[in-house]
Amino acid sequence: MSMQVIVSQMAELFILLFLGYFLYKIHIIDDNFNNNLNKLVLYVTIPCMVVGNALSITKYASLSTVGYVFLIAIATFLLLPVAGYLIAKMLKVPQQDMGLYVFMTTFSNIGFIGFPVMKSIFGDAAIFYTTVFNMVFNMSVYTYGLYIINMGSEAKIDVTWQKIMSPATYSCILALIIYLAHFHAPHVITHTITTVGDITTPLAMMIIGATLARIPFKTVFDEFKLYPYTLLKQLILPIIAYYLLSSVIKDPLILGVTLICIAMPVGNSAVLFTNLYGGNNELAAKSVFITTIISIITIPIIVALFLA
Repeated sequence: MSMQVIVSQMAELFILLFLGYFLYKIHIIDDNFNNNLNKLVLYVTIPCMVVGNALSITKYASLSTVGYVFLIAIATFLLLPVAGYLIAKMLKVPQQDMGLYVFMTTFSNIGFIGFPVMKSIFGDAAIFYTTVFNMVFNMSVYTYGLYIINMGSEAKIDVTWQKIMSPATYSCILALIIYLAHFHAPHVITHTITTVGDITTPLAMMIIGATLARIPFKTVFDEFKLYPYTLLKQLILPIIAYYLLSSVIKDPLILGVTLICIAMPVGNSAVLFTNLYGGNNELAAKSVFITTIISIITIPIIVALFLA
C-alpha cells in the first residue's frame, strides 16, 4: 500500500474543502448557490460519474463473480443500518439525530475517495468491485436512505417514486446494463461523460466547506460524540466485520474491498442530502471533516492488521 497516495488524496480533499470555506466567507458562494451546487452534484455529476465508470471498464469479471459481488454489496448495505443504529444507541445520540447517525454509518465515502484509495491498496483489479459497491450504494441511498436520514426527527421526507427513481438511480441501472452488455460508446461520448463525472469530488468538497463556513470554525470540533463515533465506525466495526466476513468471503480481493468500504469515512452524501432534504447539516459537515481526517490513521491500521 502506498501511504503517500492515501495522504496525498486526503490532503487534496481538504484543500478543496477549505476552498469552499474561503469562497463562502468572501461571498462568492452563498446559501442559494450552495443549494444549486447540491442539485448539480446529485442530479448531474454523480450520474455521469457512475455511467462514466461503467463505460471506461475494459476488463470484465465472469457473470457469476459479478452476481456474487452484488450479493455481498447488497448484504453489506442491508446490515450497516443495524450497526449504525446500535452505535447511535451506545453513544446515546439525541433522537432527532438518530437517523443521521445511521445514515452516516451506512453510506461511507465510497464514490468520492473510494476509487483512488482502493487502487492504492489493491491495484487496478479492485476498480470493478468498487464500482459494484458504488452502484449498490447509489441505489440504496436514493431508496431507503431517504427514509432513514431523518428518522427520529420532526423533519420527515416525503418519499415519492420520483425521488426514488432519481437520475442517480437511473444511472446505476444504466451502468449495470452497460457492464453486462460490454458496451463501449464512442470515445468522445465516454470522455465527455467522464469529464463531467470527474467534477463531482471537487464540487462536493467545496459544498462541505461552504456548509462548514456557516458556523463558527471553533465549533467544528465541539461535537464530542463524533470522536467515539469515529473510533467505533472506522476501527471497531471493520475489525468485527473482518471476522464475520472472512468466514464467508474466501476471495482475498473481494474481502479486502468490502472491508475497506466499511472502514471509509462518512460520505459527502450526508451533507448533500441534509442540505437538500433537511436535517442537521452542520453535524453532517462536521462528521465528514473529522472522520476523513482520522481515516488517514484508521485505514492504514485496518490494512496492516488484516490485508498486508
